Amino acid sequence: MKKRKIINIILIVLIVIGIFFVIRFDLIGKVENKIQQQKIKNETSAEADGYELITETFIDKDGNEVVVEMRKIVVKDEETGEEVEMYEDTAEPKIIHDYMYKGTVEKIENKKVYFVVDKESKNGSYFCEEVKNCQIIFDFSSYNTEVDTSVGYFVCDHLTLDFKYLDNIEDLKKLVGKYIRVQDSRYEDYYTGEEYKVLNFFTE
Repeated sequence: MKKRKIINIILIVLIVIGIFFVIRFDLIGKVENKIQQQKIKNETSAEADGYELITETFIDKDGNEVVVEMRKIVVKDEETGEEVEMYEDTAEPKIIHDYMYKGTVEKIENKKVYFVVDKESKNGSYFCEEVKNCQIIFDFSSYNTEVDTSVGYFVCDHLTLDFKYLDNIEDLKKLVGKYIRVQDSRYEDYYTGEEYKVLNFFTE
C-alpha cells in the first residue's frame, strides 16, 4: 500500500512537471506549427505535378543569362473578381532570417516607423512569445524598392501593407496608435545569390 502511494505521488509530480514544460515553452503550439508547415509543404508538393511548367531566359544586370522555371496559376483579380492566369517562379529563395513582431505603431517620421513590440518570434513561427516592451525602428530609406526596367531579371526589396505594395510611407500614417503585426524577412535569391529584404505590415 505504501509503495502504491509513492508511485502515485511520483506520477502526479511527473504530470505536473510535464504540464509546466508544455505551458512554459509552448510545446503544443510549436508541434502544431511544425505539423501545419509540413502539411502545407506536402500539399504544395502534391499539387506541383499538376501545374503547367514553362521556362524563360532573362538577362540580369551583369549580363548573365538566368533561366527561370515557372508554373501557371490562376488567381482572382481583386478589382474585377475575374480569374486571371499568371506564372510564378518555382524556385524558393534561401531564408536568411524571418522575424515576426506584434505591437503598436508609435510614430512615423523622417521615413522611419517607430514600432513598440510586446510579442515576437525569431524562428519563422507564427507563435509569438511575450517580451518586455521594446522599440524597433524600421528605416524605409534602407530599402531599395526601385524596379530596374533596363534588365530582364533583377532583385529588389519589398514593402507591403496587407499583401499590397507600399508606394509611400505616408500610406502607413493611418496605422499610428494601432496594434498590428510586422514580418521582417531577409532572403537570398535562388538564381543570383543577391540578398533582399521584405517588410510586411498586417492590420488583420
